[in-house]
Amino acid sequence: MQLSQKQLQIVNHKDGALLVEAGPGSGKTRVLIERIKRLLSSSKRGKVLALTFSNLAADEMKDRLSEDRAFEEQLDRVTAGTIHSFCLDLVQSRGNLIGLNSDMVLFESEDDRKTVLKDVFLENQQLKDFLAKQQDKNQIMQRILQLISEQKKRFVLPENCNINAPFPLIYSEYDRKLIDQNAMDFDDILFFAYRILTENPSVVRVYNSLYRYICIDEAQDLNFAQYQVIKALCGDSFNNVMMVGDANQSIYGFNGSDSDFMTKFFVSDFSPVIYKLNDNYRSAKRIVEFANHLEHYDSVTNYVYEGELLAIKLADESAEASFVADKIEELIQNGHSDVEGQLSLNRMAVIARNKYVFSYLEKELSARNIPFSFKKNSTGIDNESDYMRVFGLAIRILINRRDYIHLTQLKNMVGFSYNITENKDGISILREVLTKTAYESMIPALEILNKEVLNFSTALNCIENILPSFDDDERYLISMDIQQWRNHWSRYCMFVPKENRTLTSFRNQISLGKTREIEDNNGVALLTAHMSKGLQFDVVFIIGLSEGTFPDYRAVKTGGSQLSQEMNNMYVAVTRAKRLCYMTYPVRKRMPWGDIKTQYPSRYIKEIVTEKSI
Repeated sequence: MQLSQKQLQIVNHKDGALLVEAGPGSGKTRVLIERIKRLLSSSKRGKVLALTFSNLAADEMKDRLSEDRAFEEQLDRVTAGTIHSFCLDLVQSRGNLIGLNSDMVLFESEDDRKTVLKDVFLENQQLKDFLAKQQDKNQIMQRILQLISEQKKRFVLPENCNINAPFPLIYSEYDRKLIDQNAMDFDDILFFAYRILTENPSVVRVYNSLYRYICIDEAQDLNFAQYQVIKALCGDSFNNVMMVGDANQSIYGFNGSDSDFMTKFFVSDFSPVIYKLNDNYRSAKRIVEFANHLEHYDSVTNYVYEGELLAIKLADESAEASFVADKIEELIQNGHSDVEGQLSLNRMAVIARNKYVFSYLEKELSARNIPFSFKKNSTGIDNESDYMRVFGLAIRILINRRDYIHLTQLKNMVGFSYNITENKDGISILREVLTKTAYESMIPALEILNKEVLNFSTALNCIENILPSFDDDERYLISMDIQQWRNHWSRYCMFVPKENRTLTSFRNQISLGKTREIEDNNGVALLTAHMSKGLQFDVVFIIGLSEGTFPDYRAVKTGGSQLSQEMNNMYVAVTRAKRLCYMTYPVRKRMPWGDIKTQYPSRYIKEIVTEKSI
């Protein structure tokens, strides 16, 4: 399909700030990709930095750029990734400018953060007394972790936060304990990157010289910290920034995102040329009209397909699941006049507000042998065997001997109760802890990694060689865990050049989800509304559309911005459908404790519901 006149103007825009407000199906990703290619082909120097918010979206950008064979030679002039991965690279390469070590590790787990906070209370008598007075200690600690995260997202240091004592002391001690372990938490990534950029103008000049253009995809999802990092990266004079997004698809308010950073602050700070892309080239007429009704749009679009959109009332959750399964089988067998070619399961998706809505459908699809797969935001490595859990902890100690959080976990797992001799390096600590335990056989593999990280596969081979010494059940789990590590290492090697590979870098990339397992896309996709973002299917079912479920009861009760977010969730869910969309809700719902509760249609569909008996 040729670019429209408006799309062509965006692609040909060269210098100066640019804002593209793009509705669903309007070709925004294509326009972004085409503009990047045009920028690089029109100049032989300088690179383009393309940032987005998920590894999935970043991979899609890379894939779409690499599809054009004529553009292959230019690929090394594009850096495409998430804002967090870009900032982590910045912290690791230039963290010394603000007193950080280059080999800092990431504590991405909430359990790790809780352990750090517990130690803060244990080691300070004033804070210990404070915690002792609290009725619900777990709740107060969870609230403190949330407050620390909120302060970091606002770039507020402990000494500057205006929360009552003893919170500033708790926050300060929490940060000190992280630094003592040469560690940072997830919120620190952006905070440290911001400090490096704002405290070192020479670094900003280097990046402005290196990257001639910056492109931000899904810009409606920016939060305060992310926007401030982008501003800091631009410095005082750089304004070759392009933002692309749709305010109606802003659904991450719980993480501080706000479309105002794109539509108001960016406009005020950069005075961009603004384009609006409202024409939908992806979805059928019925779906676009419903989406426009939700958000009170009035866009003119030429439709090729009429499409189908129905809202259906069913007796209960079992009947709802049966309807979805029946319709899937019908479409597979007979197809549909508005969908080209043979329909397959991987062209269909079922979307719900939360994962618990799928329980009846999972059973129904399984009973009929209809393949399905859950889409999930998987990041790190989840070992099933104790042996490989110890291996994962040992890697953390190997790269950071000051990491007492994971050293304590390691000692507890292997049954080591003594104090570690001071001033030992990582491998010496591991020899001391693992010797004369059930995990002593792991030491040769760790020694291989200590000598040369590039021999990671050899280290795994070393563990595989001792598998026959385990019983069959444990041997199976260890073998599967080893394969999982191999997959992560293989993916890491795909995007990190050989000369830049380190064990610290590998572990941090796992934490960011960049080495995640490639998901099995076979079968019908089951998605929460949040996980459906950026995807598209010929056929979409949206189930559980009852008031209190979708929209969520908490948003209904609170109103305001939370309810607006629910509207955006619904808008995103509907616009994942290209041709056919079936929306359902059950009249009766069984609660976990056995009660049957009457359901009422969601406000989004109550005017168009038809009844169907099954």
